[in-house]
Amino acid sequence: MKAHIILAAAAVCAAGCIQVKTESEIKPIHITMDVNLKVDKDLDKAFADEDQQKPKGNYKAVKEMVDRKAAGFTNRAMLEERDGATDEDRILIADENAKRMKRFSEIAKTNGTSLEAVQKRYAAKMRTKVPSGTWYQDDSGKWVQKD
Repeated sequence: MKAHIILAAAAVCAAGCIQVKTESEIKPIHITMDVNLKVDKDLDKAFADEDQQKPKGNYKAVKEMVDRKAAGFTNRAMLEERDGATDEDRILIADENAKRMKRFSEIAKTNGTSLEAVQKRYAAKMRTKVPSGTWYQDDSGKWVQKD
């Protein structure tokens, strides 16, 4: 009889220990999309002067260099020299990349996102805008010319 009481008591204790109730609520997250839209808007503002049909200043020199295929765009939206780049081209590439890094850093800080994310978004936008024949680096790092 004592054994039955002990077994019954053990069963009640074990049953009490096993019951665990958890509740969780799944809420949709729109943060990534909102940040990406804001980053795109800020990138458009920061590089609006490049989107003109007749670029001015360094943008004209950059366009001419890219058209000569002496430079291409990396998958981080930076310029990189290609075959045929001159010393003058290398100076222009360094100057332009420094300006781009400053703009990308400001946009990343303003939007609370990473520098890499901003660069990749702009690189993707650039690939759609550059003319046929332009060298660019795809997401995997492979260099190709736009068709």
